[in-house]
Amino acid sequence: MSRVRARGRVLSAVLAALLSAACTTPVLHGLSEQDSNRAIAVLQEQGITASKQVDNAEGGTWMIVVPRGDVVKVWSVLQQYRLPASPGRRFQDVFGKNKLVVAPIEEKALFLEALQGEIGHTLESVSGVVSARVHVAIPEQDLSGQAAKEAKASVMLEYHPDPAGQSPLREDQVQKLVASGVSDLKPDNVSVVMKAIDMAHPEQAYQFTAFGPLVVANDSLVYLKLLGFALAVLMFFLGATYIWQTRVMNELRYQLQAAQRQVRAVQKPPKPTA
Repeated sequence: MSRVRARGRVLSAVLAALLSAACTTPVLHGLSEQDSNRAIAVLQEQGITASKQVDNAEGGTWMIVVPRGDVVKVWSVLQQYRLPASPGRRFQDVFGKNKLVVAPIEEKALFLEALQGEIGHTLESVSGVVSARVHVAIPEQDLSGQAAKEAKASVMLEYHPDPAGQSPLREDQVQKLVASGVSDLKPDNVSVVMKAIDMAHPEQAYQFTAFGPLVVANDSLVYLKLLGFALAVLMFFLGATYIWQTRVMNELRYQLQAAQRQVRAVQKPPKPTA
């Protein structure tokens, strides 16, 4: 008997896993753990049940899995939040692997690309910043070793405003941060364009609780209890009515049988005398 129960439990678990897998679908692949956690946090904030699974164990990448019925909404939210982020290449990406010898002008271009990626990554690490694109222009030096022009930079920053409508960083803060990462760059030579992105309004998150074999929202629990009480009263009334009707019918049946016996006794002819 115990073996049958154990097999039944295993079968139930397998069926539950199969049903869960059949009702979900992956929407993002090849994410880092940080990017996957950020995407899950945004989706759950919008009332979407999202989870992550290993996509490539060797590469250390993850994928995001959501219910099939929420796929359209998921893509809308991800697009609005600019997820997954596509930051520029950093120093570890540009110079992290053994490369062939390159020309000085190519080396300078690679250095600028990595520098811009590092500064953009730093800006995007600030809470509320959605994306940051940084462009740095370092002038060539003349024969004396002096730059003919001053270094300049431009920043395109997209952000989600806070409840008060403010940006997570002020323009002067962005200028100082970028200037501190580039040699001989003055904050006044950093042009900043900041663009606010409307946030998707989070849907109401319902809290659920168990009520007997049912799982209902907390807001509906009171109404469900009232409905259960009304049904209990109705069942009690119907039961009492049924018992009363049964007693009445039994009494009427007994009286009818007694009346039938009296009628047969009256109609029965007397026995002849010898």
